[in-house]
Amino acid sequence: MSPLETSEHRERLTLDIGGMTCASCSLRIEKELRHIPGVATADVNLAMEKANIVFDPSAVGVGDFVRAVTDIGYQVRTETLRFHVSGLDEAPIRTRWEKTAAALPGVSKVRINAAQGIITVDVLRGLGEPKALQRAMEEIGAFEVSSMAGAGEDTQAKEARIARRSVWIAVVFSLPVWWAMLHMLLPVGPDILVSGGLQFAAASIVQWGPGWSFTRRAWVNLRHGNANMDVLVAVGTLSAWGLSIYDMLVGGPLYFDSSATVITLILVGKYLESVAKGRTSEALQQILALRPATTVVRRGDQWTETSLEQVVVGDQIDVLPGARIPVDGQIIEGAGLIDESLLTGEPLLQERHVGHDVVAGTVNHGGQRFVMRAAKVGEDTLLAGIVRLVEEAQSSKAPIQRFADRIANIFVPTVLAIALLTLITTGGLTGHWSAALLHAVAVLVVACPCALGLATPTAVMVGSGVGARHGVLFGSGEALERMSQVKWIALDKTGTLTRGQPEVLDVVAMGKDNTAVTTLGLAAALESQANHPLAKAILKAAPGTDQWPEISGIYQEPGQGIVGEDSHGQTVMLGNRTLLDAYGVSWAPLGKMQDAITQWEQQGCTIVFVARERAMIGMIAIADQVRDDAKEAIANLRAMGLEVAMLTGDRRAAAQAVARKVGIFRVHPELSPADKAQLVAQWTRRNRRAAMVGDGINDAPALAKAYIGIAVAHGSDIAVETADITLIRPEVDGIRRAVVVGRQTMAKIRQNLFWALFYNMVGIPLAVFGILSPMIAGAAMAFSSVSVVTNSLALRQMRVELPENILGE
Repeated sequence: MSPLETSEHRERLTLDIGGMTCASCSLRIEKELRHIPGVATADVNLAMEKANIVFDPSAVGVGDFVRAVTDIGYQVRTETLRFHVSGLDEAPIRTRWEKTAAALPGVSKVRINAAQGIITVDVLRGLGEPKALQRAMEEIGAFEVSSMAGAGEDTQAKEARIARRSVWIAVVFSLPVWWAMLHMLLPVGPDILVSGGLQFAAASIVQWGPGWSFTRRAWVNLRHGNANMDVLVAVGTLSAWGLSIYDMLVGGPLYFDSSATVITLILVGKYLESVAKGRTSEALQQILALRPATTVVRRGDQWTETSLEQVVVGDQIDVLPGARIPVDGQIIEGAGLIDESLLTGEPLLQERHVGHDVVAGTVNHGGQRFVMRAAKVGEDTLLAGIVRLVEEAQSSKAPIQRFADRIANIFVPTVLAIALLTLITTGGLTGHWSAALLHAVAVLVVACPCALGLATPTAVMVGSGVGARHGVLFGSGEALERMSQVKWIALDKTGTLTRGQPEVLDVVAMGKDNTAVTTLGLAAALESQANHPLAKAILKAAPGTDQWPEISGIYQEPGQGIVGEDSHGQTVMLGNRTLLDAYGVSWAPLGKMQDAITQWEQQGCTIVFVARERAMIGMIAIADQVRDDAKEAIANLRAMGLEVAMLTGDRRAAAQAVARKVGIFRVHPELSPADKAQLVAQWTRRNRRAAMVGDGINDAPALAKAYIGIAVAHGSDIAVETADITLIRPEVDGIRRAVVVGRQTMAKIRQNLFWALFYNMVGIPLAVFGILSPMIAGAAMAFSSVSVVTNSLALRQMRVELPENILGE
């Protein structure tokens, strides 16, 4: 999904948000955004660290969202873009530049260095497009503007660098307190190394250095009525640190090791978690890597290497052997052998010549170069559409997430209450208030709302990425969940079970002067101006145009066929029985051909007749071939416990013939688009949870009514837009792959939720009774989130493709 999309009355915006640590953070931001007047929906994804907002631009603006997020203690990430601009040495021009840049969507700050001619623009991450900024700047005046790409550091990389530094600082300054712990068991070394002053100094540096981030965020959250993981960590570690200072003054035992170790272990866990979270989007990064950074474009009479962002529609691009195609377009010079396995799964290289289309991300593996004209660039390419679908899936919530959200809403307040009750009860019963406080601290730091918040989104991210790698694009987390629950699969016939490209199977000529070649030639001459599938099949099978008779006055008889006049003034026709009956054609020659006609009809063929005046010339059998993988794919679906049905508008005989070939026993033929939608809606109401699979405009109503809609990517745009899942490869087996990914992803989500809940249900009682020390509790808390993310990463190893001959055939 692009960061900012506009419709007639609403805009869709994606903000990149930093500072979230657990599910309560994302829920807090969601609540704040949804309360803003003009906001239709707001969904915050913890794992992706993004907020997706749909709003009325006449009622609310981007700045309102930024303020709402920052006011409650989180940050909207920005990135820095730099441009080199001539003519900035004059003050009026500088002012004009600054005002124009500041008014552009997503720009938060503008800085101008007149001496160097550099303008630096801070934009909301993912919202300010360099090309848009550059175009707007160029419109100010006749000045040369060039992007200084790569001048700014990636925000997440910067955050990772800071996290690593915090971990090392915490580890180094925790060493003295760890030595003191060891000294209690093995009293070696000088006493100065275990002095209270040294422990105080080291623990204070950890507490107010690397640990300050927890305290600061906790204060901001509490000030705005929110409680998250930072509150638990800050309250727990400050309690242990404060108690140690008190005991140091009165001569009691010190617990600096608890506060320093808890902070260090949690920082280590958070860093490892961020590394693991980065790997969850690996599939998307692999897709993005298919776009070359630069390409060679013709500028005037010269070929110039330029960045991909500089390519515009109409540009001529030189594609060398072995080069990756940068944008969608058409070959205008030369030819190539294209590896399209990324999009179609076809392992064989495809020959592409002048006039053929090529798409971004595929590779010219032939030994020839070719020149192409750019037709779709940037976000309009097919590859960008795939990336957009994967991003939308990864940033959306599965319905099961609502369960975790409800728990997260009350989790931190409940833990705080349990910790306070532990302190009061243990201290009151035992009289040892220091020990009681440590029990309470252990309760605070062992509780982990992060594991609960990450259980669903991390699995959705990995699962959707795995699906994309196997040619299945899930439109949302809900699509993943629903696909795992499907009980029925309803398939359209043409273009889904069949190839969608009818072919001439047989031609029978009648009369002594007629042959199969003359029959096809006459049929092709009549169909020469038509564009429907049957016409394409005839034209493909027909001989060269030099063997076509001259036909004039061609016109169509709706629902019957085509009529024309040959060079001798005789009426010629191509169509069905109704057409020939209307023109008085004799059926006598067909008496001997009835067995062949019956056999063709049983095979699902469409039969068209060719006649001149009242005499039959011949007949042509045309059929849409079943996909090679259809029979095995249907058998696999049935083996998975799914009911399979065919829904088609085709004739009963043709539908049943295809159904017999592929092993489908439930056939619903001769259905209109409305009939398909009504039948699928009935199944859904009866809780059959039917998935509808189709590829055409007539399938769109049924796709929309189904429990989940699956579109074949080579189909029409409306089918793909209506569907919840898109199959990149035109293979029936893609349905099975979608089911496998959906089921295994949901199984992983349930595992994650179980272990997150089990961890807290076991850990908190153990901490209440003092069985877990704060340090052990901190370590458990730190690595609980890591374990959930790591468990989600295991989805990358799921077996999606079937081994050969799995059915024993």
